[in-house]
This record gives sequence, structure tokens and C-alpha cells, in this order.
Amino acid sequence: MHALIIDKFEICRQGFKVALEAFFDDVIICEAGTIDEALACLNKHASDVVILTMETARGEISHMLSRLQENAFNTPIVIVGEAENFESVKEAFQFGVRGFLDRSNSKNVMIAAIQLVLAGGQYFPPEIQFSLLREDTENNQISKNNEEKEKYLTRRQLEVLRRVALGKSNKMIAQDLGIAPGTVKVHISNLMRDLQAKNRTQAVSIASALQIL
Repeated sequence: MHALIIDKFEICRQGFKVALEAFFDDVIICEAGTIDEALACLNKHASDVVILTMETARGEISHMLSRLQENAFNTPIVIVGEAENFESVKEAFQFGVRGFLDRSNSKNVMIAAIQLVLAGGQYFPPEIQFSLLREDTENNQISKNNEEKEKYLTRRQLEVLRRVALGKSNKMIAQDLGIAPGTVKVHISNLMRDLQAKNRTQAVSIASALQIL
């Protein structure tokens, strides 16, 4: 995996780098302190994910995201910033950013969010994702992002996953929900795919870290 980390502080870039290298095998990381350095990294080799720390004013972030998207094309971008600043999170969402991590998030949440993004999903702080989706639906501006989010937040998938977390078997879950055991198996398979989990236990662990259970 190739990752691009953009943060003006070297110590912060090193923190992200250590966390990624500890979890992902054969990860190659390019560090950048400025947008120009980031574009130089992208010109050398493509990245699977871009991690961008939000340190600047809203207008500057918009400019940076525009330049990144022009050069990174479909590479998913994950922003690290202040989740309590709803306008900044909303701006990132509207730009098509695939993830937004709060500075207070743990390393496990960061890794789980990046796994989800790499699998084609999205991650935004649970406490504000409903507001984002509500505005998205009302304005009908970015339905594509809404559809992608539904990949791992469908009501039925959450119902199944909550019962998996309780240790229930497929048969027991099927009885609870009034569906066939085979259907339960399909839901679990889809959840494991979307969360990039290798087994049921890991699916529950990732979902718990993302606070979507």
C-alpha cells in the first residue's frame, strides 16, 4: 500500500507513519509538509490513500483539496481535524473527501477508518454523520456519497452485526429477525467485505472502533 501523509509538522507525520507501518504490511509512505511537496510525491508514484491534516483556514483547505483532486484523481482523501467544527466537516464531505478523523480519535479508530476507506466506504464522526446525511438528502447535492455510506450503515446490516456482537449464531439471528439463515450469512459476508474484516470477531471489533454499532 502507498500512503501520502500531509502535515506541516514532522513529528505529526511521523506519528501517522508509525501507526500505519505497525498495522499494514509493506506500506510505502511519502511525507509532505506542503501542498507542493504533496503534489511532487503524487507525481513520483500513485497513492492508495491521502491523509491530510486540516491546519489552515476554510478557503485554503478548499484550494488544497481542489489541487489534490486534480492530481490524485480518485485517490481517497482522509482529513484529520476538529470534528466539533461542523462547517469544516461539511465542507470536506461536499468535496467528496472519504473520511474525517477527529484529532482526539485513537490509533485504533484511525486504522479502522482507513481500512473502511480503502474498502470503498466512508468514515465521518458518528456524532455528526446523521446531520451530514440529513443535509445531503435535503439538498440532494451529493447522493453518491450517501449511497456509499449506506454500504455499511444499512439498518438490516446493523441489526445483524449487533446480534453477532452478542455471540448469536446465524440460526439465532435468523429467528430474531424473521429471515432465512442463508440471508444472515449473506449480510455477514457483505459486512466483512465492507469493513475489510477477516472474520466475525474482527468485523465487530472494527465496527466498535468506528462507533457504528
